[in-house]
Parts: sequence; structure tokens; C-alpha cells
Amino acid sequence: MERMYGVKLYDPQYCTKGNLDLMEQCGFNTVFLGRGALSRDFTEELTRRSFFWNIVEPVFLLDEGDPSPLATLKDGSPAESSWVRFACPTDENHLRHVRERIRDDISQYDPPGVSLDFIRFFQFWETTDPAADPDSLPASCFCGRCTKQRKAFRSITHWRQSVIAQTAALLCSDIRTQKYGTKIGIHCVPWTRDMFDGAIEEIIGQNLSVLSDIGDYITPMIYHHMMRLDSSYVRTFMDDVTARGCNNVLPSVQVRQAYREDEMGPDEFAAALHLALEAPSIGVVLYKWEDLASDERRLDIVRKELKGS
Repeated sequence: MERMYGVKLYDPQYCTKGNLDLMEQCGFNTVFLGRGALSRDFTEELTRRSFFWNIVEPVFLLDEGDPSPLATLKDGSPAESSWVRFACPTDENHLRHVRERIRDDISQYDPPGVSLDFIRFFQFWETTDPAADPDSLPASCFCGRCTKQRKAFRSITHWRQSVIAQTAALLCSDIRTQKYGTKIGIHCVPWTRDMFDGAIEEIIGQNLSVLSDIGDYITPMIYHHMMRLDSSYVRTFMDDVTARGCNNVLPSVQVRQAYREDEMGPDEFAAALHLALEAPSIGVVLYKWEDLASDERRLDIVRKELKGS
């Protein structure tokens, strides 16, 4: 797989030829487009310039006005925290809606790639303290349907992983059937296998080695600063997924601070970017273009790293 140097872009105000000019000058060849940034003119321009571009498709995340029932936590409360609102992962009506939406997006925009996001069980991992007690992490889903379904599995952990893997396989099959050759990425929570007593598999339901075989690549969101960790965690995590036998790993790193008041300086960004590009990475994707486009110092860091890698 050709190395991907990408950015995530969500704000339609940045969907201009001038921004694409700047991306090309920096050495980017890949764009991950949030659904709110989709327009035919912009996607056609991406294609004309030979960018590899993806539509980022949220799977279990619900919009504010979405009527789908939320997943249920163990105490009976809904699976939501701030903007993070999750559908029940075994809700067939919700999954049918997601499948139809993805098919419609492919028909309308003809993307070379699709990136599956929020394909996991509920967790606002971005704000989880790395020192948190594993027992304090909210777990789902405990609705009647899920409670009944998991009785057929040897453990709740195995059930959660099976739900996520089967959903990923179904969506990937849909996409490949509709458009042969579409490259499919899967967003992953950036927790090592031993963090929070194995919560990545036991609570999140993501078995990264399985998902890396289902999709064409996985995109772990190694946002070390919002996780309150040092930039060296990028290397720690990449070593961990390599040990798990994951194939085609495209790490994502953050450009600026998020969910924290503490500044993430340019040098810290440079260190994370450099580590993300080290083998066996297949490239890097930056979160997000809106934080990078007008920051000359960070743009210069990107130019030097991408053109030297």
C-alpha cells in the first residue's frame, strides 16, 4: 500500500482550492472528509488532483436529533456524555439506516475510500484519565436485546468483539460489493491491550488484529496530549499493535490541544508526527486540517517531515 500522508477535514469553509494548494505544498496526498464537508465540487477537485480521499462514516454515533434508541449502561442510564451519544450496537433499524446512508454516499460522491468511525461500544475515551480505575469505565449495552444475545457467547468480552467484528465485516462487504476496489479504513481507540485491564477488547469491543484483517487498514487515533500522555506514547502504541499482529496501521496524531487547557506546543507536535511516521507505519493522518491551515510553524514542521520521509 502506498504511503498515505493525510489530514482530517470537517469544516466546509476549508473545502477550497486554496486549501488544496497548501496541502499539496506540504506533501499531503490523502484527505479524510467528514460528512458535513462533502460537496461534489470539492470531491471532484480532490479526484482531479489525484488525492486519495475518504468519506468518514460514523457507525454508532448518533446526531443530537437522531431518534434511534441509545445504548444502555449497566445502571440503566443512556450511553451518552456531552456530544458522544451511542446507538445500541445490536439495533437492526439503526444499522440498516447506516448501511443505506453509506450506499447513498458512495453513489453520490464515488469516493476511492471509506473510513468507518465510531465502530465500537460507547466510551468517551478522549477525556478518560489514564490513571482511572478500570471499574469506573462505563460499559454497554445492557438493553433486553443485548442481554439476551450475549447468553450465546462464552463471555461478554467475546460477545462485544463479535458484534463489532461482524458489523465491520458487513459494512465492508456492502462497500466492496457496491464499488470494487474501495479502500476501507477503520478508526480505532488508541488504548494498548493492557490499558484499563484490557478495556480495548473487553469494553470497547475492538480486537485490532481482527479489524485490521477485515478492513484494508486501521487508523488508531493516537491523540497523546488529550490522553494526558507524553508524545512517546505514539511509539508505545505502535509497538503494541505491531505485537498484536496488526497489518497496515495508519496512525493519526493531533495537531493542537483538545479537551485540555494545557497547550500542546509545536515541538511536541513535531515529536508525535516524527514517531508516527516510523516503521511499520504506512503513513500518518493529522487531526485536523482546521488546526493546521493557518499555523505557519506547524505547517513548516509538516513540510520537513513529509518531504523527508
